[in-house]
Amino acid sequence: MSKSLDVSVYMNNLHQRSNESLKRILKTRYKQRGEFLTTGVFWNEEAFDLQNVEVFKNLSIEEQSLLLTQNSSDRVEEAYHIEKSGIAYGAKMTLLSENLEERLLYGTFTGDEARHFQLVSKYINNTNLTPECNPFLQLLAQMIETAPKKSLVFMIQVLLEGWGMDHYNTMAKSCLNESLKEDLSSILADEASHHGSGLILFNESELSREDLEYVRVSLETFFSMVQCGPLSVYSRLISSVDSLSRSNKRDILSQMNAMETTQRKLDQLSALMKKSGAHTLLGEMESSGKLKSFDIDQMLSIA
Repeated sequence: MSKSLDVSVYMNNLHQRSNESLKRILKTRYKQRGEFLTTGVFWNEEAFDLQNVEVFKNLSIEEQSLLLTQNSSDRVEEAYHIEKSGIAYGAKMTLLSENLEERLLYGTFTGDEARHFQLVSKYINNTNLTPECNPFLQLLAQMIETAPKKSLVFMIQVLLEGWGMDHYNTMAKSCLNESLKEDLSSILADEASHHGSGLILFNESELSREDLEYVRVSLETFFSMVQCGPLSVYSRLISSVDSLSRSNKRDILSQMNAMETTQRKLDQLSALMKKSGAHTLLGEMESSGKLKSFDIDQMLSIA
């Protein structure tokens, strides 16, 4: 039996294929979904490392609120797309399962991701969202569509789900909206299970040459994105202020502690690789300099 499977994540046009009759069934199935709740400032300036940025502090209260609302929306919308992709991942892995336990695991996994998607959707007012400007989301969709099974286990469950645990935990702890805080905490519990099962299933020594090459290229691409620093928040800020000099822009990234926070993320990813036993891949990433944050000038050259 062939182990190949064509999967389309439909990241950019899934909602153009909506079915109103099925929507009614889903609303009954996911009673907690309800209607759209709210948008607004879900996180304060500290959650985006803006508390020490002079340019931000010099904005009016209204301008600060608008910027925090935009950054909050960006964060929720990214989670929305990640959970939508997770449904496709679970479906693909369910069909590629090699025994009953795996199939049950990924069937449950898919149900978890569908529930997460419904939870996050409550805070999205516009469902015609496209992540074309987000290279991470594009990479995620590409991996789910094209990666071999064992490569996917490592990239999605070991690395990204493990990293996502810390991300969701930080988001939940600092969230100002009690409903969203509760929903993020609920998602976090499932993420821990998904990551744990990935650690059980992954064994670097069992990766084929094709698997290793796919993971190697994916890691290089992903780590290059992380090395760039907090460019989404930075870009939102500089677009709200006119006539900033290069020196002003350097100060913004410095006052955001961009290098320190970026290095912390890379260290977390390195620790996840080490925990999984991916020592060969980890050594290659270290040798190629992918686990070191860009400096401020490098970040500015990319922004």
